[in-house]
Amino acid sequence: MSVSKSKALDVWNEQFSKFKEKGIQYSELDSWLKSYHPIIEDRGFKKVLEIGCGSGNDTRFLVGSGFNVTATDFSEVALSIIETNIPSVQILHHDTQDKFPFEDNEFEFIVASLSLHYFDDSVLNRILAEVRRMLSDKGLFLIRLNSVNDDDAQKEHAIDRYFYSIDSCRELLEGWKEIELGERVIDYYGKEKIVIEGCFEK
Repeated sequence: MSVSKSKALDVWNEQFSKFKEKGIQYSELDSWLKSYHPIIEDRGFKKVLEIGCGSGNDTRFLVGSGFNVTATDFSEVALSIIETNIPSVQILHHDTQDKFPFEDNEFEFIVASLSLHYFDDSVLNRILAEVRRMLSDKGLFLIRLNSVNDDDAQKEHAIDRYFYSIDSCRELLEGWKEIELGERVIDYYGKEKIVIEGCFEK
């Protein structure tokens, strides 16, 4: 279902308000970034941009690993959760569809976990061009997208979302150097979810 930007913001703020009311329980179950920690450390990378940080599970891991983290999200409520629970993080309220206010080559790696599959190909290609612009030479892009094999692919959603196969993800990131790409089954808020997960080099 296609919705306006303001309606989408209302949906996300409502969702994160529920998380906030319940109290955030940061989970180590879905610590997907741990497997990429060695390659990031080997390259001596420290400066990371997280696109679509949500309530901060990955943010917390990145900060705990000693990285210099800038986290962005469309939801002010999500950012308020991070501001309270992970105060050392630099946060930015930002619509991912818009140009990012960062310099070229500013970040050594960029993380986008389940935050980019809400955009059609034309918008997503524009976002990926921004990711490439902001990454330093040989920088890494760590991404997770909905898999076509996930149960949610057959359901209707309040906000449009798109689903990918390994091949369509590879096509989407044509021109990037593929380090790793595969399908994973993850624990997502206590529910099994199937995702496409990859690591790409600029």
